[in-house]
Amino acid sequence: MIFVARDFNTPTNHIGEIVAYLSTDTNHNKIIAVDVLNLHELGQAWIRIKYDVSIDLYDTILSIFNKLTVDIYQEKLKKGQVKGIYKSDPNYTGLSITPEYKDILCLDEATEHSLYSEYWGQYYTPFTRESVALLEEYDDGEEEEDDTKYYIVYGEVLENGEFIYNKPILSNDYYEE
Repeated sequence: MIFVARDFNTPTNHIGEIVAYLSTDTNHNKIIAVDVLNLHELGQAWIRIKYDVSIDLYDTILSIFNKLTVDIYQEKLKKGQVKGIYKSDPNYTGLSITPEYKDILCLDEATEHSLYSEYWGQYYTPFTRESVALLEEYDDGEEEEDDTKYYIVYGEVLENGEFIYNKPILSNDYYEE
């Protein structure tokens, strides 16, 4: 499977990643399926995002990654899990609370300029405007599962490129009361 990842892992810190892949929903609409791994408590968050295929896919994915990165770390600030500045602070820049990361495209096989990651167990290349063309659409199997037993966040990338979502980002095994 070829997918995009915002990888926050460094040689000394494995704090997780955000993974995105192209898919379809149960109604066969094109979506971007996002899994947030290890960045929040235990478990992983599942986010299913509608997007307009006429909007640049590279910009769409970056919009999603950037908003999730800031929102997740704002939540970590509130819980005292990281130190930084809240959005409400006049000194907030949006960059002061995020750790280092790299955006990569994980590949099924090696290419001329790809690198191998022991962590991912596969080859990757930087995620760029050019490499986005390598993404392929996958069926994520939602039709086969009973989604009612999972906590899934639903979102949309608007025509202006803004990414919005419907509820807090929590583990997929979180049970709503």
